[in-house]
Parts: sequence; C-alpha cells; structure tokens
Amino acid sequence: MNKWIKTGLLAAVPALLLMLPACKKYKDIPPYFENNTDTLKKTSRKVLIIGIDGAVGAEYKTIQPPVLVGMQTHSKFSYEAVSDEGTSDAASWKSLVSGISFSRHKIQDSSFIYTQPLGSAPHDAPAIYPSIFTYLLSSSKSDTRTSLISSWSTLNNRLVPEVEDKVLAANDAAVKDSAIVRLKNPKSDLVIVHFNGAAIAGRASSFSASAAAYKDAVLKVDGYIGELMTALKARPDYNKQEEWLVIVNGTHGGTGNTYGGPSDKETNVISFYYNERMKQKELIRGGAFSGIQVKNRDAAAIKAQIADDGGLYNPGTGQQTIQLSVKGTSGAYPHFFSKMAVWPSTPGWSMFTSGQTWAISVRSTTGGESRIQGTTPNVFDNKWHTITVVFADSASKKWLRRYTDGVRTDQTEITTQYNNSGTFTNTSQLLIGHGADPGQGFSTIYTADISIFNTALTDAEIAGNKCNTNLTTHPKYANLIGYWPANDGYGGRLKNQAPAGAGKDFVLRGGFTWDGQTEVPCTTIPNTSTTKVSQLLKSVDVAATMFYWLKITPAASWGLEGSTWLSQYEIEFITL
Repeated sequence: MNKWIKTGLLAAVPALLLMLPACKKYKDIPPYFENNTDTLKKTSRKVLIIGIDGAVGAEYKTIQPPVLVGMQTHSKFSYEAVSDEGTSDAASWKSLVSGISFSRHKIQDSSFIYTQPLGSAPHDAPAIYPSIFTYLLSSSKSDTRTSLISSWSTLNNRLVPEVEDKVLAANDAAVKDSAIVRLKNPKSDLVIVHFNGAAIAGRASSFSASAAAYKDAVLKVDGYIGELMTALKARPDYNKQEEWLVIVNGTHGGTGNTYGGPSDKETNVISFYYNERMKQKELIRGGAFSGIQVKNRDAAAIKAQIADDGGLYNPGTGQQTIQLSVKGTSGAYPHFFSKMAVWPSTPGWSMFTSGQTWAISVRSTTGGESRIQGTTPNVFDNKWHTITVVFADSASKKWLRRYTDGVRTDQTEITTQYNNSGTFTNTSQLLIGHGADPGQGFSTIYTADISIFNTALTDAEIAGNKCNTNLTTHPKYANLIGYWPANDGYGGRLKNQAPAGAGKDFVLRGGFTWDGQTEVPCTTIPNTSTTKVSQLLKSVDVAATMFYWLKITPAASWGLEGSTWLSQYEIEFITL
C-alpha cells in the first residue's frame, strides 16, 4: 500500500463516521506508523589503521605504553609480529598497504620504483601490485570514503594516489590533529594515520627502551593514539550503528640506530587489532609453525634454492650428514631435495619418492649411478617425518646410510663411486622441489629443520637429533654447516642459522605463500599458556583483515598474501 492511498483513507474516516447512526459506537482505529526507509540506520563497518615507523615489538613490551596497554583489554595483540624482510620505509609501507610481501613487490627505496630481481630477464615486465585503495574502487564498496594522513609527501603522492582525502602534515602532532578532524567527520569510513617519531628518535639514538629519546618518542606517539581513540569513541554512533576495527601496526623495527635489513630486530613490530566487543588475547610466535609448500613443476614450480654454495655442501670425498623433516604427498617418483644438476647423468645426490617411501640416487664424478631404493617406512602420508642420509667411512670402505624418523633403514656400500679419484663434488644448486629430474612429476611437501653436518653422525646422534629443539646443544654442533628451520613465516627466503653457513640462505621461487600448520614438527615447542595463542601476525595481514572487516571478498587476481585469522574470533564481535 503506498503512502497516498494510506493518507487518503485516513482523511476519509471522520466523514464516514458522521454519516452513521449516532447510537452506534465503533472502536478507535489503531494507530499506523510507517517505516521511513530513507532514515533507517544500518550497522556499518569502518576501519582506523595506525602505522608506526620504528615500533620494535620487544622494546614496546619493555616500555609498556599506557594507551596501548589499556587497549589490550579489547584486542588481539602481539609484540612478536613481523613486518617484512625489506624494512626500509618504502618497502615496509608498500607491504602494509598492498598486502604483498617485499619478495614480490621489490619496492626498496623512496622512488617506489620496482627493482628488477637479480637473474631475471632484463626486458621482463615489472610486477605491479596496487594499493588497497585501488582494490576498494573496483569492489562492491567503491563508495568507501578514504583518508590518509602522513608527514611524508612521497608516501601520499606515489604510493597511494587513489586515496580520496590525502593530508600532508608537518609532523606527528599535526598528523594527530588532522586525523582527529577526520574521525569527527561522520562520513569517514577508512582512515590511515602515519606516525614516524619513534623511527626518527631511533635513528638519532637507538631503537632501545633504554634510550631516553626513543622511549620518550614511543610514549608521545602513544599519547597521540589516546587522543585518536577519544575522538573515535566520541562519535555518536560509535559501537552502535558503527563497528570500528582499529589496527595499530609497526611498519618496521630497528637495530642499533638503523633499519632496512632483514634482522630479527628490524623485522620485529607490534600489531594490535582492537574492537569494543573483542576479548583480550596475546598472540605469540612460540608453538606456531608457518612454512612453504613446495609443489608444481616447470614455470609454475614453487621451490627453494641456493644457487651458489661455494662448494660448502659438497660431500666431496669426506663424510657428511643430511637431515630434514617432510610433510606431504607424492606422485610418481618426483625428486624433492637434491644437489645434482640433471638426474642421473651428473655428479651429486638427489632424494626422490617411491610411492609413500623415499629413495636417493648418488653419482660421483667418475662412477655410475647408485640408486638406493629399498623399502622404508611410509613418509608421504601428510604427517611429519624425519629422513636422514649419511656419507660414512668404515673399515676402509665408503657407505651410504639411510634413516627414517631416527631409525637406520639400510646401509649401502658406495666404495666404487670413489674409484679413479671420484668425488661427490659439483657446482649444482642445492634445491628443494622440482628440478633435478625434469622428466618426472612433482611432490607436494612442506619441509622443516633442514640440517647438514660435515661429518657422519652416529646412530645415537641421529636418533637424538630428530626432535632436537636446540641445536646449539648438539654434540657435533661445531660440524653444523647448514641449518634452515624453514619456519620463518615471512619473507622470500629460508634463513640459514648455522654459524658456518652465513649467507647461504634458500631463496624461494614461484608463487609461494606462508601457511600456518595445525600439526607441527616435533622440534616446535608447544605453547602451554592458557592466556596466549600461537599465531604469527604479519604486516601483510593488515590488508587482508581490513577487507574481511569491510565484508569485501578479495579477487584471486589481487594475490593478497595475508591471513584472515581474525575470522576465528567472530563469535566475539559479530552482531546479529
């Protein structure tokens, strides 16, 4: 029934009543209230993102800034979050506002120009990864009103030209004042605020809680955040028709008085996700495993490689132990870990699958192939298993021993491989994934705790090393020449933590992603805390979480790398 008909009927009622006999009485017509859909308020979701340059998580935890500490009550937060392996200002902000890691976007300096990776074809088209604002404009929420306030003009002009309301302020205090104006505007939907005072103080003194200048800068920015939160909560519809998610994230950390590199302190940042209905929970790295799944073949292959190890990982004519944990499934005889250019015709070694079991092929510079393919326990059953290969000397002979989950499977004599001055020496890359045998298929596996010793470990040492949570206590630690936990959780490489293997990192190739695992290797120490949850937060999570909060489903073509981990806590903040 439309408004005109209802109004006409109501106007006609008094006249009809006058025409009726006076002795009759009628009940009053009940009142009718029409909903005005033009003014009905609907719940809307909005986001405030505060990026802080130089917010070292460990130092913030020591300083305990009062505003952030107070926000913990309604936050999922971490002092152990990571930014990215590229920690320059440009690299850090690009990762934050694109949801793409430095290993892909390759933005290194304030020109914000893509840097061509070493070894790529000179005429390859540069990779282009737009900011979240470009994606917003092409989404179902293209009318989202956006603001970004910063004292860095290059950030405003080159990184986020799509922002509707860009504000260039003189310093952090002016950034705060301009942000408060935006937060008082009822039309604001997405506001990003950039503070750099902590980074300036860290460069001038030290990124340390013990440095007075750095601590003072941290507390000053914390006070600004308090003023922003006061303005936000003063909005008439705050926590009513408006559901705000506040994200406070460090863009990079710092070590000494510098930053820009991939060290732990340079990548360590704070990460807070605040909503009025959220319950307190601290998120920590301990107990979590986040790894790379190597898979596919040819141009689509996801793999990890050390292109030039300087000969460090050649068994040569000596003894060596190679050990790694694997989890995954297998196809028909794919090679998954190798130091052999082309199987089986070049020197080296290559591990491959044989159904659910595993095998290894070795070939010296003078000998033919020796293929050790006897039955082993199943390891490709999508559970974690540890496999070990030992090149050993015994009784004037050369042997190759295999172990599965710390137990010796077999021992094969390979003495003839060393005849006529044969050696297991080559310049081939150390490779995880498809490549040594291009004619076969590929396996789909995660790896962890890859270690190489330049000696033959004993049966007892191998059994004891299977779940060793601290290799520095290993009796042959001095012989450890390579150790890659493969649990970095971010970046484009698997870092080598063996002192003798400095600079020998595995570089990741292909469209890899870091995936959190429910089942973890036995070397991962479980988190037994009842107040903390094992979860690694990363800068690239900010973009993915923002889209999740705004109820925008990212297109696969955007290639966002971040996790929507916040969805597991929906019961706390979803309103019906």
